Amino acid sequence: MFRIVAYLALTLAWFGYFSPWIMPAPVALRLTGYDLVEWLSFAQGVRDGTFAVTRVDMVLPLMMIALLFVTQDLTGLKRPVRSLLIGLALINAFLVLPSYPFILTAHADPELRPQLIAGVITFVGVALMVALSIKRPTWAERIGGVIAAGGIVFTIRAYALASPVIADLLTRSTPIGYGIILTVIGFASYTLLIAAQLYGRMRETRV
Repeated sequence: MFRIVAYLALTLAWFGYFSPWIMPAPVALRLTGYDLVEWLSFAQGVRDGTFAVTRVDMVLPLMMIALLFVTQDLTGLKRPVRSLLIGLALINAFLVLPSYPFILTAHADPELRPQLIAGVITFVGVALMVALSIKRPTWAERIGGVIAAGGIVFTIRAYALASPVIADLLTRSTPIGYGIILTVIGFASYTLLIAAQLYGRMRETRV
């Protein structure tokens, strides 16, 4: 039951990331967290250095989501379920990378190189978490709580960095979308679940 609730929380964070974070009047500007990765890089205020925001700032929440898919104990799952979770982690790790065809020249592009490195780090992190969740599942779950807490911080930070750019374009305050709210709730729920699980185990140990 705990594992099901944990994955529901993770699904909420994932759905929120790919839902509108910004919901101004123009439909074209109802940008998701994933849209902001590309969109912000072309904004004039970002290109001229007025706003210090990078592609990596926007993909950090997605990196956390990818890792969280494989932080639960994988040994107690049936092979199809285990393969599905690993596959979802790898798909999201792939989405961290620059999109095609930019990925082909990302290694030589100062703007895209950090995102390429972030994607590679995510793939390595997924591999390490898979191994850890099989060999040391308790450690993996604890690390998952830290990753989820980091997801909260990175999500709020990403919105805080993106909001002034959008506001500058609209010449007014930026309306918050439901996507970022769901993302934060998902990460927060996952963090609280891990904390509750650890607290329960500590009480059992004392008894």
